[in-house]
Amino acid sequence: MLDYDSLYSNFYENEEESYPEFFVEWDEAVRKGKSPGYYESEELTEIIEIYLAENDHKKAKQAIEHALKIYVTDEDLLYEILLLLNDYEQWNDLLVLCERYKKTADVWGDGHKLTALLHLGMEEEAFHFFGTLKDKYADDDEALNIIYQAMGEALIEMDLFESAVEVMKEAIKVMGENIDFYWLQLQAYTSLYEKKEVSKLADKIQKMDPLTAESWYRLGVAFQEIDDLEKAIDAFEYAHSLDSTSKNNIMSLIYAYEKNGNYNKALEKVKDFLNLYPDNYVVFIIASKICAQVENWEEALKYINDAIKLVPAIDSLYLYKSSFFLHLEEYKKAKLALEEGIEQTDDPEGDLNKELSRLNEKYPNF
Repeated sequence: MLDYDSLYSNFYENEEESYPEFFVEWDEAVRKGKSPGYYESEELTEIIEIYLAENDHKKAKQAIEHALKIYVTDEDLLYEILLLLNDYEQWNDLLVLCERYKKTADVWGDGHKLTALLHLGMEEEAFHFFGTLKDKYADDDEALNIIYQAMGEALIEMDLFESAVEVMKEAIKVMGENIDFYWLQLQAYTSLYEKKEVSKLADKIQKMDPLTAESWYRLGVAFQEIDDLEKAIDAFEYAHSLDSTSKNNIMSLIYAYEKNGNYNKALEKVKDFLNLYPDNYVVFIIASKICAQVENWEEALKYINDAIKLVPAIDSLYLYKSSFFLHLEEYKKAKLALEEGIEQTDDPEGDLNKELSRLNEKYPNF
């Protein structure tokens, strides 16, 4: 079975970051100890996110405090800041802000506080606060819905899957059937590898939700995670029929067909993908490895050469190319592939030279 996550991580090219001019100006002012001056709230949100993405939490907090000082009554800005702190898992800072703005942040702040408490290991406090919120929003269905979803999502994030199932059962009992509650239950049961429950919930969701590509894709992912490949493939094919351009969906079909041993269908989907996105070198690599599994070495070579045309500086591609020639007993070409790689990449790890030395020793007459 191919490890697509590994392929993406191994072959991902880091592109040089480019920041908006207003961020560069802000950062320069902060570095020099000057007041950064006036910025739009949207610009401040982006500045905060850049610092969080760069793990520069000190400057992120500085930007947050500046933003909240300038835009004292801007609830949308506060909402965006809380969301960013949640997304970047800054649980202590999130909890502090939720406490500071508990009178103004409304239900969204309460939901973030629940999430922060659970992530900080304060389960008893979280469940007590959850009980308080159920009473607080007992007559507000919209707010209560948000609280139940926030609790369910946070429990799943903390791998408390059984608790998440029970909370969602309670939510359905209190508020009635709700597809968002069923999706969260499905996610929890998937993680618990409860195949029967996943199938039951999938049936309910299919009856409740319009046949959107996104919903079929999510069902396919759930089936794939419990190793029900036939149902996963059916769901992904439905999604593909509704949206034939989704990269994630086609990649999931490639993976599912490959894992199911249906290599011809996997390669069909590879061709579908490349017809839409011909410059995706990772898919060329995946295709070459699928061809290798069925010992179609000529086709594997074609795909690996296409990948090399797009990214000639990746040294491991030449190892693949050489190995495919070896399977064809083309020993001279196998060596030439390694020499090509050494010339193109300077062989940063020395792997190409090692393999070339091995082949020279084993096949001295070629």
